[in-house]
Amino acid sequence: MYTPPPGQPYGTLPSGGGGSGRNTRRKAVVIGAAVAVLLAAGGGVYAAVSGGDHDKKPTAASTTTPAGQDRRDPTPEPTGDGEATGGRGRGESESDPNDVRRAGEAKVLYQTPAPEVSKKGLDVPGFWAMKGYVVKAVEDKIVAYKDDGTKKWTLSLPKAVCAAPNSTTNGEVVVAYEGHGKDSCSQLALIDLDKGVKVWDHDAPEEGSFGGGHTNMGMAQSGDLVGMSWFGGSAVIKVRDGKEVALEKPSPGCSVDGYAGGKALLRAYSCTNGTAKLQKVAPNGTITWTYVVRKGYKVDKIFSTSPVVIALSDQDRKAGGILAISDRGKERSALAVGKQSYQPLCGTDLFGTHLGSCQGVAASMDTFYLPTEMAQDSAGGSTSEIHAFDLDSGKRKWAAKVAGRMLLPLRMDGKNLVAYEEPSYDEAGLVVSIGPDGDKPKTVLKLPQATREAENGFYSATHDYRNGIFYIASNRITGTEGTSEKLIMAFGS
Repeated sequence: MYTPPPGQPYGTLPSGGGGSGRNTRRKAVVIGAAVAVLLAAGGGVYAAVSGGDHDKKPTAASTTTPAGQDRRDPTPEPTGDGEATGGRGRGESESDPNDVRRAGEAKVLYQTPAPEVSKKGLDVPGFWAMKGYVVKAVEDKIVAYKDDGTKKWTLSLPKAVCAAPNSTTNGEVVVAYEGHGKDSCSQLALIDLDKGVKVWDHDAPEEGSFGGGHTNMGMAQSGDLVGMSWFGGSAVIKVRDGKEVALEKPSPGCSVDGYAGGKALLRAYSCTNGTAKLQKVAPNGTITWTYVVRKGYKVDKIFSTSPVVIALSDQDRKAGGILAISDRGKERSALAVGKQSYQPLCGTDLFGTHLGSCQGVAASMDTFYLPTEMAQDSAGGSTSEIHAFDLDSGKRKWAAKVAGRMLLPLRMDGKNLVAYEEPSYDEAGLVVSIGPDGDKPKTVLKLPQATREAENGFYSATHDYRNGIFYIASNRITGTEGTSEKLIMAFGS
């Protein structure tokens, strides 16, 4: 597994302001950045991967921040829909935003204030939107909130959750929490997300973990399998009992970079001789197919596991490309991204163990959707676009544009794409629908002006739209004094 030396750049947004009101503290990958590399072997055009225009050498940071032992109850009561709120500055009262809701605006179903946590700048991985409720992990608590804002259940773990997959299996998910060693994310537990109970609990596999130091743990779940990778090791276990699967090991001199889950489980690994491979893992733990990456490149991000869409990078993590891979493990197309800069939200990933963590992308079986970087238009304003790519030809099918704010794909709704228009400096965000021909975005939910500041105040967040409800859930609690930082916000019609 390639590890960049200290100080080397990878995947951050430029610092400073912008015309959209977008929170530029949030990390992202910019693909394109005015450089295209033509790889002679296959004739495909591959966009470069780099930082933003104002930060050509951004620094990367660990995505796992262990928490201390002194914790307070991180499960504050949610507010909204007529209830008295307690979310300003962690306890200071504020008015109900629904009392000042304007015509046409969505209702705030609830908003949960960010809790007191053991340290500032704490990562809080783990958010799952279920039918009628959502589940959020915060330090050593996992809490389920019904869509009316009331708590469904609360589960306590011995220590803080430090890694979690973004997909579930039959309402169950395997999470990792802190072990005994420093920075060790080595304990595993299967959580029943309906009942709020722990089904099993035991140590993570030790192979390659340098004596138990499971740092920078990345997790991906699909079916009955969970793929895990950490600095120096990797493993696959079964969801139902946590037992390790004897998966085919990479060749000598090679190591697993990471996994991506959801509809399928994919594994990427690279070797010291400059070769790399992508593999699909069958439900029984065997390898279904292997795609051999061009020498000198490796799998950098897995945007989708079905259909398979991946980004490549070279050993310096500066150049790469976007490929669609067929369900037989053959190259389906190379997306014609040219010199355009694209900006999915992928977070910082120093050791490359979080391959499937990107947000702001979406895929149907024949189309892949990518957001562009914010750009200046001829009138001096700023615009962003979503580009739709045909996965069979690699060609761009259409572009949908909005002015003054970032436009991010969320998910497919039948043949339509649901997207999020982030808030600007003076307007709240929108959830929109874009038809299969790329027509003008149609508003699905107009978020309330009264919560614009809170909506824009997340340092890093997961966005999801299910069953007519739009969720924003924090991935990191900054602990900044005097702010009305939120843990979860939910909006509906």
